[in-house]
Amino acid sequence: MNFDSWLLWILSSSVALSVYDLAKKASVKGNSVFPTLFITTLSGWAALTVFLLFSGKMPGVLSVSCGDVALLSIKSCIVASSWTATYLALRTLPITCAAPIRATGPFWTLLGAVFLFSEFPSAVQGIGMALVLAGCVFFSISARRERASGGFKAVALAFTGTVLGSCSALYDKHLMQGASLAPAVVLWWFLGGMAIMYAVPALFMHDGFKWRWTMPITGIFLALSDACYFTAIAVPDAQISVLSLVRRSSIVLTFFIGGALFREKDIRRKAMALAAILAGVAILCIF
Repeated sequence: MNFDSWLLWILSSSVALSVYDLAKKASVKGNSVFPTLFITTLSGWAALTVFLLFSGKMPGVLSVSCGDVALLSIKSCIVASSWTATYLALRTLPITCAAPIRATGPFWTLLGAVFLFSEFPSAVQGIGMALVLAGCVFFSISARRERASGGFKAVALAFTGTVLGSCSALYDKHLMQGASLAPAVVLWWFLGGMAIMYAVPALFMHDGFKWRWTMPITGIFLALSDACYFTAIAVPDAQISVLSLVRRSSIVLTFFIGGALFREKDIRRKAMALAAILAGVAILCIF
């Protein structure tokens, strides 16, 4: 694999993803979920549309077949389900619990890559996977000790969103390496599809909704993170399992900055769980 061709893109995606995670938590905490999802998604889609129009790339993005639109609609459904579960969890779950659970995404992506793309892990990588799982258990215990509103349900929703996100990552490889779709095409169509999907529930399920300035920031940084991520995936022979691992290094910034901003508790115990996850991710990335 040619690391130089995708390393800068995936690291840029990781930094943008950290900002996205923090803004997402600030947007949805104690807020109505579907209007928040609609506004953040629409903001990212609008920002991307403006960029494509000014760069002259919009005609190419719109020139896709009906078959490709169907494939991209499946992507929208997967991601919409993942985000709904994640946002519902984030309404009550501390970000220092939610973000590390999301960081386990590379583990599930690796499992899928083994079965779908024959990206088999070594014995050393198996140790890394075990460390990631151990960190997940520690975070679940911490969440229960904090008695966060929602408790086990919130943790289960966070895991569900994470697993669905991994399914989306595996599907991304098929779209860009199998179906040969350009990153901009995938990003614009799936964000647009999600905005349409969220419009109806946002209209009827908006009790307790509060506008927050972090909402458009969430959408814009999501689009930026995914644009960098998709560009990395489009590199020939790029392994989705490795890309997902490097991208999720964003957990470091999210954990420490988020813990300070939201004044969350039990940081020391969570830091131990985070260390286990990061050690596992490092092993998986290096070996």
